[in-house]
Amino acid sequence: MRPTNNQLVQSALLLSSVLLTACGGGGSTTTTAIPSTISSMGTEFYLTIPDHLCVSKPALCNNVSATNKLIVAAATATTGEVTFNGVITPFTVAADSQTVITLDPAAVLTSNELIETKGIHVTALAPVSVHVVSESATSADGYLAIPTTALGINYYVMSYASARYAGSEFAVVGTQNATTVTITPTAAGATKPAAATFTITLNSGETYQLANPAGADMTGTVVTADKPVAVFGGHRCAEVPSNVGYCDYLVEQIPDVSLWGTTHHTAPFSGRANYTVRVLASQNNTTFTTVPAGLVGTLNAGQFVDVSMSGVGEFVSSAPVLVAQFIRSYADDTSGKGDPSMVLVTPTAVTANEMGVTNSTFGVHGLAGTGGAIINIVTQTSQLANLMLDNVMVQPSLFTPLSATSIYSIGTIPVTPGAHKLSGAVPYSALVYDFGIASNAVSYAYPVGATLTPNISTATPVSPAPVASSPTPAVCMDDESGHHNHTIGTRTGDHNNDGHADNGYGNGNYGDGDHNNDGHADNGNVNDDQECDWE
Repeated sequence: MRPTNNQLVQSALLLSSVLLTACGGGGSTTTTAIPSTISSMGTEFYLTIPDHLCVSKPALCNNVSATNKLIVAAATATTGEVTFNGVITPFTVAADSQTVITLDPAAVLTSNELIETKGIHVTALAPVSVHVVSESATSADGYLAIPTTALGINYYVMSYASARYAGSEFAVVGTQNATTVTITPTAAGATKPAAATFTITLNSGETYQLANPAGADMTGTVVTADKPVAVFGGHRCAEVPSNVGYCDYLVEQIPDVSLWGTTHHTAPFSGRANYTVRVLASQNNTTFTTVPAGLVGTLNAGQFVDVSMSGVGEFVSSAPVLVAQFIRSYADDTSGKGDPSMVLVTPTAVTANEMGVTNSTFGVHGLAGTGGAIINIVTQTSQLANLMLDNVMVQPSLFTPLSATSIYSIGTIPVTPGAHKLSGAVPYSALVYDFGIASNAVSYAYPVGATLTPNISTATPVSPAPVASSPTPAVCMDDESGHHNHTIGTRTGDHNNDGHADNGYGNGNYGDGDHNNDGHADNGNVNDDQECDWE
C-alpha cells in the first residue's frame, strides 16, 4: 500500500466511540498559589528514557536495538554539556540551529523497581529546547523535555495499556539529594501491588522505573515528592487501540499538575483516518464542554477517558486536565503508514493562567524513508496573518476553522527535519510528528514547545481508588520484529513470510515466536516453561 498525500485538517467532527475508565476518585484536594511563567526552553534538564522493547528485548526487534538522541535547538548561539554515568559530552549550538547528541545505549531503563544512577543531565549557557527520540527500525517515539525550573512535586502518570503487549510504565528522576518520592500505582509492578502506597528515596540523577509485567495500565498513578522530580510515562510497545496491529514505543515527559490546562484542541494526524484522545483529570467532579458535544462525562481525580476521533475536537474542562493524543496502529486504517505514538496536547491559552506559546525554536527529527515531518497548529483565526514559520508567513489557506462559531483554526503544515522557529501574535498549540510508510511504519510525535504558566492553584493528587492488591500475573510479549521488515525469508515472529509479525500465532514453523505451536508467543521461552524473562 502507498501512503496518501498530506491532507488539510477537515472541519467534520466525527466521534467513533467513548470509553470511560475509572482510575481514581474520592478524597479532597489542597491548593497553594504558585506564581511565575516558565518556557519549555531552559538551561538545565534532568531526563531519562523509560524502557523500549527494542532495548530490553532486542530479539523481538530483529536484534536491532534503539538509537537514543537528544535534539538540542537554540535561538541564540550557546554551548552546553550532557552528563550521563559520569561521562561529560560537550555540545555547541549555533543561533537558530540544532545539534543532535547520540546517547549511550545504557541510558534506557530496562530494570523494574530498581533505583539506578541513570539520569541524563543537560546544561546550557543560554536557553535551549530539548527533544528526546528513541528509535529503532521497528519502533520509535519522542518527547519534549521540561526544564528543571518547571518541574514540580505533584504528578499523575499518563500511560497506556495493551492487552496483547506488556509494558505500561513510568519513571522518576531525582534532581536533588535525599528526595522522598511517594508513589501509589494504579497497576502492579514486579513486586509492588496496585493501589498500595510506598516511598523511595532518590538522590540527584538517580532514576526509578515501575513497569507492569502484564496488560494493566499505569495511567492515573500518583507520584508526589518533597523536592522537584522529573516524571515520564509511556509503554515499551503498545497497540492503539489494544489488539489492533501493530505495537510501537510510547513516551512523554509528564508536567506537574500545576501546569495542566482547561482548553485543549485536537486534530487528525495527516493522512490517518482516526486517532485516540485520552483525557486525565486532576480534580474531583471535573465537567466538560466539548465539540462535538458529549465526548466526556464527569471525571474525578485520577480518572481518565479514551475518545476515538476522526475529526477535530475541542475539550474545555472545569478544572485542569492532561490530554494526550495517540497515533493509532498501522492496521487501524488503510493508509499504509504509521504505528502508535503518544503526544501531550499543549493547552490552548484562554487566560493568563494557562499554558500557551507564542515563540518556539525547536528541532524536528527525520525518519528514514518518509516524506518529511508535519506540524499540527491551533491558533486564533483572527491572528493567522501573524503566524510565522522560519520568519515566513504561514499561509492562512492551510487552516480550517474548528467550527462555525469557534475563534480557533487548525492547520497541518509540512516541515523538513532540522531546526525551526514558529512565532505568533497570540499563543498557539502545536505538535510535530512523522511516520514511516509501508515496510518502516514507525512513528514519533512530540509538542513543539510550551510556555509553562502554573494555574492559580495547584491540586495535590488524590490517591486512586483501591484495585487488586496482588501483583498482576506476567503476560509474555508477542514478537514485534516481523512487522515492518518486509524482506521475504526466515524472520523472528513472521512464520508465514507475509511481512508482519504473527503476534504469537504459529503456522507450524519453529522460530522465536512460537516454539511449541500453542498459539502464543514464547518470547524467549524456548524451553516452554511459560515464564517471561522480564527482570
